[in-house]
Amino acid sequence: MNLTICLVAYSQKFTETVSFYSLLNLTKNLKENINLYIFDNGSEDFSSSHEELDTHSFHSLNYIYNKQKERGTRIAYQSILDVSQDEWLMFLDDDTEISQPYLSKILSEIKKENQGDICAYAPLVFDHEIQISPTASDTLKMINFPKKPGIYSENLTGISSCLVVKSDLLIEIGGLNIEFPLDYLDHWLFWKIFNSNKKVVVINEKINHHLSIQEINQTNDLRFYSIFSSEYHFYKYYKPELLLNLYKKYVRMIIKGILGKEIGPRWKILLKILLERK
Repeated sequence: MNLTICLVAYSQKFTETVSFYSLLNLTKNLKENINLYIFDNGSEDFSSSHEELDTHSFHSLNYIYNKQKERGTRIAYQSILDVSQDEWLMFLDDDTEISQPYLSKILSEIKKENQGDICAYAPLVFDHEIQISPTASDTLKMINFPKKPGIYSENLTGISSCLVVKSDLLIEIGGLNIEFPLDYLDHWLFWKIFNSNKKVVVINEKINHHLSIQEINQTNDLRFYSIFSSEYHFYKYYKPELLLNLYKKYVRMIIKGILGKEIGPRWKILLKILLERK
């Protein structure tokens, strides 16, 4: 049984990304079980380069340049889901260092029969010494409550990079939610899995990933708006029990911004989000 991997490239040539380099370093017997799709959201189309399209011992290597107006992970995941012939699909950001032990365990797990309600697998994802995924989902302070390896049927969320999901489940739920073209698509997906009465297995393997959202003060205004407007939308429509806590969080951020602390003048963006989404 083969595994489809959707690697989403952004700001650099996909052959120069951390993810592609780590995939190349896998053993040949692992790569032979992988159908790798590169979905390029960058500004330059590399599809005409024969060198980059060498299979590199993968079962197959396919390159798709995004010519659509929508940019982000949703269109990438959906596009590859639409063409994949495999039962399982892995999502992969271009700044994730995937490991051979994790891939080996995944390929072993998806070959098992009678998996019952299990429809997804996730690793322990670290940004340096901090476990950023998976975490509890019943709190806004998710990163303060990392989850251990095990089988979960509730109260779990995480990032989508290295998440392996059953293709049939994604089709059954109607594909990837267009309400979240980039940010909070991963949290919606975990929510949808559990809302469908399915289970997620957290595998005891560590993966390194650079979480850009942790450097919120270094993002531009458009990215800042995307993150927080998606966050607000997610909690308003999918986790309303935490919406009041989110209001309080934003009010604190706005007050500190007015005082020249933390987010500074971008408090106006937060206020705009609150006012336009009531």
